[in-house]
Amino acid sequence: MSAVHAYRALLRAARAAFQGDSKLLLASHREIRMQFERNLDGTSTDDKDEKVKHAFEVAKFLKQNVVQAEKVDGQEKFKLRLREETERGDNESIKTPLKGRVGKFEKCS
Repeated sequence: MSAVHAYRALLRAARAAFQGDSKLLLASHREIRMQFERNLDGTSTDDKDEKVKHAFEVAKFLKQNVVQAEKVDGQEKFKLRLREETERGDNESIKTPLKGRVGKFEKCS
């Protein structure tokens, strides 16, 4: 994949993650452009390939793990805007007891 594809993937991921927040969306687009210009100018082909791969991973992370929350009017509650791509865990890892704990836990006074 090329740097152009990675750049576009990041812009699309930012658009999905920050939809409705024009200030944050504009800031993310500026940051993406600045990072691409800084990191891809004058680098070797091998370094470029690694950086392009990293850009695709960041785009995937944005799509799957970043969600927006809106405060519900007049309440202390927030509503999450989940998308189809949003990764949803089953929380099984927090339901099982930790194995092999190191040290003792003592009650703080």
